[in-house]
Formats: sequence, structure tokens, C-alpha cells
Amino acid sequence: MHNFSKRITILMSIVMIAFLSFCVASCGTIGGTAPAKPTPVLRRPTATPVPAGTLLYESNWSLGLDHWHASPGWKILGKNLQTEPMDNLSLTIPYQPRVSNYAVEARLQIVHVASNGGSVLISADRQPNKDGYRAGILNLLQTDVRPNGSHPQVQAYIDPSGSMDRGSFETMDYEPGTQWHTFRVEVSGARASLLIDDRSISDALSIKTDTLSDGPIRIIGSKVILRLSSIRITTL
Repeated sequence: MHNFSKRITILMSIVMIAFLSFCVASCGTIGGTAPAKPTPVLRRPTATPVPAGTLLYESNWSLGLDHWHASPGWKILGKNLQTEPMDNLSLTIPYQPRVSNYAVEARLQIVHVASNGGSVLISADRQPNKDGYRAGILNLLQTDVRPNGSHPQVQAYIDPSGSMDRGSFETMDYEPGTQWHTFRVEVSGARASLLIDDRSISDALSIKTDTLSDGPIRIIGSKVILRLSSIRITTL
């Protein structure tokens, strides 16, 4: 009988210890604050910069001009494009770069100037919060005679002109002849720079917007027979 009572006492002690342990563990969560779990750090993916000189777009006339939104006066001539000597010629490049710094390069030949005041320009339409630009050659003359010393002029300028830093505006006399030339417009932030045959010609800077337009980008001309062999867009 004594041994049985002793066993009952030991058994009750074990049950009591187990019950107290359960109560202590429960107090950590019931009526209390559970340990806070660490908040995961969310990292936004960073855009990988595109190396300078990366080719973004290159023209291909072999499939026609359906996607180019060409004005009347453009035609495919062999591997090139050529215009009639009309006013308001326009050819829209079917690509817009998604980078702020880029270059547009056109390999071209001014075959004939039909009348004085002809022009060939590379342009980008202005957009909301982004000024546009134009760069190329103006005042092309029909003959070699230069009354009063007048010459065609090459320049880059901001559209609208009221946004342009007047100190950055440059013009230069330039006689293109009928040779092939590479006209290149480099757009870097708020600046547009014109180069012809790798020679720096003219710069224009916007004082209103931090970056310039990425298009639509057009080749526009007037009163000339213009021949184009290629158009390329690359990163800077």
C-alpha cells in the first residue's frame, strides 16, 4: 500500500511538471507578442546599360516602304532610295530608340538641286516634356554661282527654337557637291550635335528639357533629288 501511494505521488508530480511546462510555453504566444519575422528586402532589378556603339536599327528597303510612312516622291532605285525634286519630302524611320543617348546616321547623296533654297534634314518631333531637334543642310543653291558670297549652311537646332541656348547655336558654310556623305546626329541628354563625314559641325542645346525627343525620327527634304543608301541608329 505504501509503494502504491508513492507511485501515485510520483505520477502526479510528472503530470504537474508537464502541465506547468505547457503553460509557460503558451504564455509566449497567447496574450503576448510573437517574435517578429525578418522582413525580406525587395530589390528592384536594375537596367543593364547598353554598350556604346550598339546597333539598334538598320534600314532595309528590300521589303518596300510600307512601314516607312513615306510622303509622295520617294522610290526604291536598286539598293537605294531616291526622291523626286519636290517640296515637303518626308520619310519616317519605323523605329524609336528607348535610350536617351543615341546617334542617327544617314549615308546620302544630293544628286541635284532643283531650285534655290533646297534642304536635307534629320529631325525628331517634339514630345511632351521633350524638345525636338533638326540638323542638316539648308539653303542649297541650284548653280555654282554664289551671288553676294552666299553658300548653303549646315547646322543643328532645337525645336521649338525658343528652347534653344543661343550660345550653343552654330552655323557653317558647306558645299556638299554630288559626292556621298555621312550625316550623323548625336543626341546626348539635352544636346544635339551634327557631324558630317566624322567632322563635328554644329551643336544645339535645349534649356527647357533634360532630354531630347526619341522620335518619330524623319529624313526631310525639299527641292532636291536625294539618294539614300542606309540609315542606322546606334547607342552613344
